[in-house]
Amino acid sequence: MGAVSDIVLYVTWYVMVFFSVVWFSVFLKKGKRYHNDPKASVLPSVSIIVPAYNEDATIEKTVRSLLALDYPKNKLEIMVVNDGSKDRTSALAHAMAREHKNVRVMDKPNGGKASALNAGIARARGTLVGCMDADSTAERDALKRMLGYFNDERVAAVTSSMKIANARGVLGRIQAAEYLLNIFLRKILTFMDALPVTPGPLSIYRKSVVKSMGGFNGDNMVEDMDMAFALHAAGYKIENSTGARVWTLCPTTLRGVYAQRVRWYRGLISTSFKYRDLFFNTRYGNLGVFFLPLNFLSIIMVFALLSVMAHDTFMSVSRTLWQWSLVGFDMGYIISAFRIPDLNIMLFDTRLALMFSATLLGVALLYTSFRQANERIRSNILGFAAYLFFFPMLMMVFWSVSLVHELRRAQKRW
Repeated sequence: MGAVSDIVLYVTWYVMVFFSVVWFSVFLKKGKRYHNDPKASVLPSVSIIVPAYNEDATIEKTVRSLLALDYPKNKLEIMVVNDGSKDRTSALAHAMAREHKNVRVMDKPNGGKASALNAGIARARGTLVGCMDADSTAERDALKRMLGYFNDERVAAVTSSMKIANARGVLGRIQAAEYLLNIFLRKILTFMDALPVTPGPLSIYRKSVVKSMGGFNGDNMVEDMDMAFALHAAGYKIENSTGARVWTLCPTTLRGVYAQRVRWYRGLISTSFKYRDLFFNTRYGNLGVFFLPLNFLSIIMVFALLSVMAHDTFMSVSRTLWQWSLVGFDMGYIISAFRIPDLNIMLFDTRLALMFSATLLGVALLYTSFRQANERIRSNILGFAAYLFFFPMLMMVFWSVSLVHELRRAQKRW
């Protein structure tokens, strides 16, 4: 098992270092464009669809943030699609529609988010359509910042930059740090034309392109990711605006985070398999040749690394307990026998060197993400530290569970 353990550790740390070096290389080369959003040559008509199921706690705040967008009211349509809610979502939405002419409400039986989006797109009047999750809010300039990218006819979708609105407690602060890192990485991936997702909190699409794709896939638990892959497969580009800020709610319990991440990760695995023809296909550039193959390798390595760590930990604990039993668990003898590892061995151990490099680059990536988002690390030092040294272990477990569920074809839960 020792040789297998070494191979897994070497490959895992190498992949982490390689990814980090690529992110920084792209940023250094194209970083001047990081915050520069092109100005729209024209202001097109836009329909923003808000799919809602039992969202009476947040729907008003979401719609009012869209009404406050700095955009001509005669060119902005807000469509709330009530997907069979059993609470006051429909009543609240209709009340806002009576108050504002550019708010429309559509009631339909429950069919899922993709079904609600497709129903809204079918009735949308705008040439561009947007998706806005019912628990999110947008800043006033978000929409205008995104539209300039559509000057390029090859661009079919533009994504915003999500921040956490309820960054309270340890889990909330960790996710706040994670979302800042995601803002940075998604912009880097757009520079590489390899962004694999168009998230629900405010992504804008060309309506004609979405319709030509047959709309959103209701059979996929991550319909936004499925759409992104479909757009890439059809030869379109996806852009991102770091200045178009949207605030969303994150799970506040470990159980909620677990359910969310397993859904996301299973979705990525199944979507990658669905679009496996993109892998190693030079027609799709960095997405097919770089991101998808290495990302899939990372998933396998995470599972292998967790297995190796569990095995090594079990064997080490078992061996230690056996050795202690030989001396009758004499703590005085056990403490006196303890030795600090030789410093020379630690300094020249290749695995430790790779681990140190990966950790240092991880710190640098997160630090850069905070700086580029104009966030002070001091304001979330707990989230910064916990994301680096605690959350990766959780994500390894989530990825491993997701992979096992997909291999077993376990029932999918939205």
